[in-house]
Amino acid sequence: MGVPRMIQGQFGAVRYDTGQILAGVTTPVAPSVEFNENTGSYQGVKRHNDQFYIQQAGSPLDAAAIHFMTYDYVDLRDLLEAKACMDDVVINVQRQYELPYPDISYNVPAGNIEETLLILLGDYDLEKPGDLPGLSPFNVKNASKAGFVPLKDLTGNDSQGGLPFEVLYREVRQYVQDPSQNFTSPNQIGTFAGPGGNPGSTPSRLIGNFRMSSRTIGGYPDLLVGPGITVIRAWSIYPSNRLSQDITGGATQPVADAPAAELIDLAMRLQVHIPALQYNIVGTQRPLTATETATYYSNILMKS
Repeated sequence: MGVPRMIQGQFGAVRYDTGQILAGVTTPVAPSVEFNENTGSYQGVKRHNDQFYIQQAGSPLDAAAIHFMTYDYVDLRDLLEAKACMDDVVINVQRQYELPYPDISYNVPAGNIEETLLILLGDYDLEKPGDLPGLSPFNVKNASKAGFVPLKDLTGNDSQGGLPFEVLYREVRQYVQDPSQNFTSPNQIGTFAGPGGNPGSTPSRLIGNFRMSSRTIGGYPDLLVGPGITVIRAWSIYPSNRLSQDITGGATQPVADAPAAELIDLAMRLQVHIPALQYNIVGTQRPLTATETATYYSNILMKS
C-alpha cells in the first residue's frame, strides 16, 4: 500500500551583469553572475538550495558569458534500498515574480533571454567542474533539449538525459525586451555613450521591462525512482553581446550598409535580476514492480 510523500526545494534569486560594454566593442569585458542573498535588496532571497554549476576556469559562466545554470540534487537512495518509487507524481512550481527585471540596462541588442527549468531522474555529477579532465561536461546550452538529445556529452559517449522518461519536468521560457517599456534620450532619459562614445549620434535607449514571448512545458511526471533527482535552472542570455548590431546586408551602392549606430557610438549594459522560485513534487511511495525495476534501473541507475 502506498504512502504520500512530498519533495520541496527553493532556487535563489540571481543577478547577471555584462558590465559596461563600450562603443565599438561587441562582447562583455567584465561579466558577472551571483546569487542575490541580500534580503534588503530588490528580489533578494537568502535561503536557497541550489548552487552554481562551474563550467570553466572556476566560473559559472561559459567563455562567451552567455550560458550559466544553478542546480539542486535530491538524494533518494532510500527508494533504491526499499525497491520503491513515487507514483502519480504531481509537480508544482511557484515563482517569486513572473519575469526577470532589467535594472539599469541600456542600448541592448535584439535577442532572446531563455530560461529552462528541468527536473531529471538520476545524478549528473554537477558538483564536479565542467572542465575537469576526463569528465563529460553538462551541456548548459542544450538544457532545453532534455529528452531529445543527451545532456552530458556532445560526442554521444554519455547518453544521460537523452531519453524522454528521464525528464520529469521541462519548462522553457523566452523573454524579450518589451518595446512599450523602452525609453529614449534626450526627453525621457539621459544619454549612455560612455567613454569614447558619441551621445549626439543616435538616441540612447533604456529598457524598462521584459516580457515573455514563449513558454513550453513538457516532461513525463509518471514515476520517480532513486538514486535521486537533479533539478536545473539554466539560462542563455543571448543579448549579452552586440554581434547582431554588427550584421549588415552587404550593400555597397548607392550607399554602403553600416553597423547599428548604437554599436558604433553608444555604450551598452545588460543587467538581469532573476527572481527566486520554489518547486514541490507530490506523489505516492509504493514498491516497484519487476517490470518497472528492469526498465528504470537499467536506464537510470547504470548511467548515474
